Amino acid sequence: MHHWVIGRGGMLGSSISRGLVNGETEFGEKIRFNWLSQLEAKQQIEAAVELFSQKVGNEPWSIFWCAGVGTVTSTDSELLGEEIIVGHLLNALLERFKDRNRNGALFFSSSAGAMYAGSESPPMSESTEVVPLSSYGLQKDRLEKLFVSFSLRSGVRVVVGRIANLYGPLQNRDKGQGLITSICQQTLLRKPVNIFVGLDTMRNYIYVDDAAKIATRVMSSIHSKSVATVQTKVVCSLVNHSVSSVLKDCESVFGFAPNVVQSEKVNKSAYPRDLRMKSKFELHADNFDHTPLVVGICRVWQSLLRDQQRGLLVGVKK
Repeated sequence: MHHWVIGRGGMLGSSISRGLVNGETEFGEKIRFNWLSQLEAKQQIEAAVELFSQKVGNEPWSIFWCAGVGTVTSTDSELLGEEIIVGHLLNALLERFKDRNRNGALFFSSSAGAMYAGSESPPMSESTEVVPLSSYGLQKDRLEKLFVSFSLRSGVRVVVGRIANLYGPLQNRDKGQGLITSICQQTLLRKPVNIFVGLDTMRNYIYVDDAAKIATRVMSSIHSKSVATVQTKVVCSLVNHSVSSVLKDCESVFGFAPNVVQSEKVNKSAYPRDLRMKSKFELHADNFDHTPLVVGICRVWQSLLRDQQRGLLVGVKK
């Protein structure tokens, strides 16, 4: 089996890369796409797909799309640029692999929070109707449909992974995402933690290595299914938490309570009060001891503490 993790420099991609089974081949070339130039990105993608095609030959293959620069605060032009790059990738695969597409599978890293932002009757599962509210959520919806359409055209099996609130030591702090990382970082910098939602707000926080394990397990099983199979999987922790309980676990790790300031977001409709998650399908992928929240928080805290000791927390963008 040949694997290609696109975005392996990021938090999820690097964890998936580390967790691949021994004996399987990872496409290891250092390929970075220029998100700022559509022409250059198209050329880079076509070259990378050609090289991957040569390495794969007629053997089974998997691609994990864990890249992307979009967030809830991204502009429409930034989100559109990401869609165009994904389109280049799918077109290149369709052209280069042709009949060998039936040997392949794709994993698309989507966002559960963005897709279910306006949904009702939590906990949200794979059978819950998606109601994206933000431009970011609408983009994820379009991208999911793009992967589904590609599967029908090519025969490639597709896993759409709707991932809950992902956290871990390698979270990109410049993107302004991640409650847990923000609490740890601001506390180390002796700054107040801005909370933009009520303390009773419910979310699902999944440690990155747990999410990677679920993703690779679902991808492994989908290869045994018929061509053009599309499987949606909510990638989430087994336990949901309120913001208040997250703060209590942080206090247990820090040894003192973080300094919290509650504020109100202008676009508060994009941040619903209750986004509990519960997966109902492919449950074999969830059958392992998940990382307890307090343990995950401790790992983030210790990682940021090491960064602080090296002077790497100074001047972090907010």
